[in-house]
Amino acid sequence: MRFGFTEEQEMIREMAVRFVEREVARNAGSLDEEEKFNRPLFDRMAELGFTGLPWPESDGGSGGGFLSFIMTLEEIARVSASIGVVLWAHVYLSMWPIYRFGHEELKQLYIRKMIEGQLLGAGVLPQLMGERRSTLHKGVIAKVEGNRYVLEGLEKYVVGADNADVNVIYAEMFSDNSRKPKRYSAFLVEKGTPGLHILPVRRKLGLRSTGMAHLKFEHCLIGKEQRIGDEGQGEEIARQTSSSVRYGLAAIAAGIARGAADLALAYAKVRTQFGKPIGKHQSIAFSLADMDTAADASILLAYQSAWREDQGLEDSNRSMMALSYASDAAVNSAISAVQIFGAYGYTKDFPVERFLRDAKTIQLIKGLDKARR
Repeated sequence: MRFGFTEEQEMIREMAVRFVEREVARNAGSLDEEEKFNRPLFDRMAELGFTGLPWPESDGGSGGGFLSFIMTLEEIARVSASIGVVLWAHVYLSMWPIYRFGHEELKQLYIRKMIEGQLLGAGVLPQLMGERRSTLHKGVIAKVEGNRYVLEGLEKYVVGADNADVNVIYAEMFSDNSRKPKRYSAFLVEKGTPGLHILPVRRKLGLRSTGMAHLKFEHCLIGKEQRIGDEGQGEEIARQTSSSVRYGLAAIAAGIARGAADLALAYAKVRTQFGKPIGKHQSIAFSLADMDTAADASILLAYQSAWREDQGLEDSNRSMMALSYASDAAVNSAISAVQIFGAYGYTKDFPVERFLRDAKTIQLIKGLDKARR
């Protein structure tokens, strides 16, 4: 088996590294502290072509594929998971269902603008549940009214919704017959639509600069042209979206694990105790080795899932394994980094405490727990 990256992919990675070092690193801590989203950073990512990596050139993308895209996510998350998650939500939670299931007019209207960064997308995260349970839950109800839909209800903790121009949501179709099976549909709702209220979520544990918000719908009227796919197809759209969502989020977690491992190693080389760098002490060396191994294993699982999508091979089990392993690895590596930094790791003067908070948030997103294993 030939395993390696193309010259183009390596160039994309180098571009992402330069972007992170020059434009993300200097503000990552302050944006987290102030819970601010930096729209110019997103605009810059679009300018560099990151938002267009997975999509074909015929649709305005660069045709780099999903593997190239998650390589970029990984590099961004090594410094700022929040910025990485904004890009992840834009591509996977918003663009992916529109591109895969939207009718041609909807794609023509939104996809190119989202690739170019004119529009920032966000979306509801389908619950990452086992196969025996629905991937959706009752939050928003959609009722047909003439040639429009009326949306009512509340969707909580939508990543990026506070700043997004468009949101992809899933709603249960209203029915007078309680015995009929529940049906769901997917919709694209623009910011500023009458009846849509965006309620920012503040004082969060982690991913503080992603612009998370609740979406409240009160007699929100949207046209049928805003529906993604067929009426009642929301369950299938959510299921297929979830597979890509998982490995994309796994790449974010792997980036956190790698960032924590790199910072811990650098600190262990300069911090001395008992006359030698602490990295020379066996217990610290073992921790560093475990962190390095976990980071590599995490991203390799994500790479495999992304590669399979590029080959047209859907594999929800592998993407679930990638997220399950990578999210645990990120938390464990961040904890180890805090321990290696000692008292410094406890302060906001060093980013390892932020890595720990972000890693734990990813682990908690939509029920990532032992029951799902």
